[in-house]
Amino acid sequence: MASTSDFDAKSASPKIILVTGANRGLGNAITHALASAYPQHTYILGIRTLSSSTTALTDLRAAFPDTTFSAIELDVSSDASIAAAAAHLTATYPHLDVLVNNAGIATRAQPGQDAWREQCNRVLDVNCTAVGAVTWAFMPLLKAGGEPQVINLSSARASMHLQTTAQLPPTASIPYSVSKTALNVLMLELAKLEPGVLFQAVLTVLWRQSPGHCRTALNGFTGKKEPLDGAEVVVRLVGDEGERWGQGFWEFEDGEVRRVAW
Repeated sequence: MASTSDFDAKSASPKIILVTGANRGLGNAITHALASAYPQHTYILGIRTLSSSTTALTDLRAAFPDTTFSAIELDVSSDASIAAAAAHLTATYPHLDVLVNNAGIATRAQPGQDAWREQCNRVLDVNCTAVGAVTWAFMPLLKAGGEPQVINLSSARASMHLQTTAQLPPTASIPYSVSKTALNVLMLELAKLEPGVLFQAVLTVLWRQSPGHCRTALNGFTGKKEPLDGAEVVVRLVGDEGERWGQGFWEFEDGEVRRVAW
């Protein structure tokens, strides 16, 4: 859970924050954790179909009655949906301060299987290509604010350092690992195009343990870490008004934000 021991979270300037895939799992936990730390912010839940947002919005509004929440239909795999969401938010809000690209999928497809190409391309599309499309669509709204921030949910599997130093066991999803590595490269390239936007990648896992991931529907609710604990790194980066952590790849473990080697 978010702690205010080393920063005055509730005094931070109000922000408008969009979290994709926020109706369940880690995205929902991120929204809960952010609202707990920063009730003064406005939260927009980007959800593939609005009909699936009812429970998430009801729970959030009950838990944080003084915080503003809304939902917007945002299917990250559809260019039309992305464009419509960007147009709606542009007409509704003066700017967007933080974009949290959380929506993602995984598959256990392996090379040689009949569905390999289709499933690998699908995972890459949602976890990387869609992030580029969403980020670029909301870029004008982000740049309309004062200190735009884009936080991408990455993975320890995206770290070539960890992959090449025998620190990770075999993965259950090769397409997922490939997509998250590509996501990190995408982030670095977008940062070159938009130097005024703070781009950050985060991992939410205990990669030193196996299984070290958060318990969500994405992995059949396995793993050793609660989603709310995994969300803490996002809470810290959003609240970094002292600018201790800039562009980079970050984790929160053992009570501190730490840089992850690319």
